[in-house]
Amino acid sequence: MFWYRVSQFWRQITAVPLPPTAWQEIQAVLTPAECDLFQKFATGDRWHGYRVLCTLREAGHADPDLWVAALLHDVGKTRAQFTAVDRSVEAVLRLMFPRRVHRWEQGDLHSWRRPFVVRAQHADWSAEMAQAAGSSSTAVSLIRRHQDSLPSVLTNHEDRLLSYLQWADDQN
Repeated sequence: MFWYRVSQFWRQITAVPLPPTAWQEIQAVLTPAECDLFQKFATGDRWHGYRVLCTLREAGHADPDLWVAALLHDVGKTRAQFTAVDRSVEAVLRLMFPRRVHRWEQGDLHSWRRPFVVRAQHADWSAEMAQAAGSSSTAVSLIRRHQDSLPSVLTNHEDRLLSYLQWADDQN
């Protein structure tokens, strides 16, 4: 987990703009309104969403709602400042003080608890933003649920898509 977070931090701070070919792929998946959301991301977050999409494609998952969710699942993080340092501190403190973090997530967005609140709320914020941009109900649901625990038995199509999204997100 430690080295994963280190590599994630490094990718965030060294990210270069997406190449034109990546933008073409993204524009083929997202509507113009969804592309406007995607453009709100910082460069490192654009790469994250794009890598999640690529991971899903390479694994043979071709559901269009899943692809939209891959690209937009973290867009709620753009509602408040959430830097690479914030992410790193939040992740370390989450490991060290898991019970306290749950309390901190309930705090004020405009306080020192901001990173914990953003981490806790971003899935709902992302879903609201995607819904406002006209994303499908399935994509919105996948985005909203992308941090939820999966049911022990995947009995429906959406739960299977969610398992793929979480798997690809965890790889990136």
